[in-house]
Amino acid sequence: MNPANPLARDPGSLGFRSTDLRLLPADGPRFELIEGCFVVSPPPTAAEAEIWRWLANTLEVSNRGSPVVVDRGQPVRIGDHDEVRPDVVVADVAMAETTPIPVGALALVVEVVSPSSVLRDTVTKRALYARAGVPAYWIVVVRGSPPWIEIAELRLDPATGAYAERTPPTSAPFSTDHPWPLAIDVPALAARWSALGSRPRRDGEEA
Repeated sequence: MNPANPLARDPGSLGFRSTDLRLLPADGPRFELIEGCFVVSPPPTAAEAEIWRWLANTLEVSNRGSPVVVDRGQPVRIGDHDEVRPDVVVADVAMAETTPIPVGALALVVEVVSPSSVLRDTVTKRALYARAGVPAYWIVVVRGSPPWIEIAELRLDPATGAYAERTPPTSAPFSTDHPWPLAIDVPALAARWSALGSRPRRDGEEA
């Protein structure tokens, strides 16, 4: 193994750093850095990517001039030992040509939960984004038998520094005022998921 590759050495007691992440092959697996540990996620299926795109497009179309950018799969730097890739981000437009995006520029993160990321998205990242002060977090759960989608909208409670459910997990349409007023047609998204004839990938399954 190339000695310049951080995977070839001991990261030390504090774990790997974001600078180590830059040394990994850009054309390899998708790595995130969480609490000093490298985490690799399988590439999304076309159907999973379609969900990201649908949500990003819904956010973009409903925007009425807010100075933000909506992006998919953009790296977000939280600290020296934490750098993640949310499925969708809403960030200050000044970050349009910046990568990774500093977490303080985010207004919203969205994660689409896969079988391999349930604990990471619903517990680990939930706590990580809350500690970093991200104002809102959507957790999107998809299931394939039968096709079904559920979205939970979380808002940061400044008093506790933790997320509270603004919209509990729902498969029905809902509206929100953050990052701007918009409606999320969850049944339409589920219908799209069903039309793609897809299902979430199991651990170890090829795309």
